[in-house]
Amino acid sequence: MKKLFFALMAVATMTLASCLGKTETPGTGDPQAEAPSEVKDLPTALGNLLKNGDGEGLFALVGNIQEKALSFIKDNPQKAQEYLQTAQQFLKDNAAKISEVVGKIANSDMAERAQELIKSVSEQPVDQLLGLVGIAGDQLNDAAGAANDAVEGAVEGAVDAAGNAVDAAKEAVGNAVEGAKDAAGQAVEGAKKAANDAVDNAAEAAKKAVGGLLGE
Repeated sequence: MKKLFFALMAVATMTLASCLGKTETPGTGDPQAEAPSEVKDLPTALGNLLKNGDGEGLFALVGNIQEKALSFIKDNPQKAQEYLQTAQQFLKDNAAKISEVVGKIANSDMAERAQELIKSVSEQPVDQLLGLVGIAGDQLNDAAGAANDAVEGAVEGAVDAAGNAVDAAKEAVGNAVEGAKDAAGQAVEGAKKAANDAVDNAAEAAKKAVGGLLGE
């Protein structure tokens, strides 16, 4: 499953790049075009290029931001989403200025591709830009469902076990009560018999004593 996931991630990354016209993206060797690793550094990186009027650098950086976000999917999908959301917010907030700067790229074809890429990254839903988030989400949902089923099964098992224990305890108490009743009944019967025997013996002794007095 992991091998399939990584293979799909690689295919999706290449497909995403080709669909957005990221081939021959300029400035990939420019340190300023390298996407930062931390979300908080994105606005500064984009802002510096925009302030300097570097349209080609913006083109390259936006493409690299997309790839950087994809690289986070394996270990930190939440960061991947936050990364793109932060980039999108900057692109939307500065859309007019970015369009002006990118429109000044000398190569008209490059300028057009840059506009298309920046528009795509700023407007598309983050899940679509990441592509594989849907796959990861399905796997997480499956795992969550399995975990939920396991928890429900464990709870039901515990409830059944508790119910059985209660029934067993009730039965044990019932048996103990019945045993106590039987023992008490036997004790009462024994006491009655002992009392009757004592009365009979006393009566017999009295008869003998009276007979002796009468000279019988």
